[in-house]
Amino acid sequence: MKNKLLNSFLLFLAINAISINLSKAQYEFIPDQTTGKPLTTARYENVTGTPYLVDAWLNGEVKLANGSIVKPKAIKYDAVTDKLLFQQDGKIFEFFPRVAVFKLFAPNQTRTFLINDKNDQYFELLTDGDIKLLKKTKKVVLERKGYNSATVEKVIDENIKYFILVNDKQSEVKLNKKALAKLLPNYKSQIDEYTISQGTEENDYINLIKSLE
Repeated sequence: MKNKLLNSFLLFLAINAISINLSKAQYEFIPDQTTGKPLTTARYENVTGTPYLVDAWLNGEVKLANGSIVKPKAIKYDAVTDKLLFQQDGKIFEFFPRVAVFKLFAPNQTRTFLINDKNDQYFELLTDGDIKLLKKTKKVVLERKGYNSATVEKVIDENIKYFILVNDKQSEVKLNKKALAKLLPNYKSQIDEYTISQGTEENDYINLIKSLE
């Protein structure tokens, strides 16, 4: 009798362990949720330009919605569909559900992205203080036809916007001191006094925001 009870208990533990592992696997690595098949890049055939933020597959770090961390060896961010993809066994999959945070380990740079729960979009984190500067890179596939030509050319077009996140409120902002001072009136004098160098404009304003902390 004791052996039967012990065997039943061990079987119960084994079934639960399998269920937990399957649940984790489904959370971390689910193919296309609609078809149940791996994603393909067919939509980008014969397109000029890249739909990805970085065209190469990169090492990364991903924080799932449940707080657990995974470190895939091949991920890339699709800036057209706003999806984080990973490669496994030569196939492409989408992370689903969408992850809370992910990092791309690009050459000489680590780029961090957060999800905005209100609009379910990913934003790049440029400064990580009380005042956060966020960047949204959105790409679209445009179709254009030359004059008197029947040939349709598909090209990738890129649009970049910046946002300030303070006290859980996210507002779009232009990268100039006047716009920042209007959005952050308590820091107007510091913003006005800050000297913008002749370097990369984005880096100038990253340093400006950091100086306000």
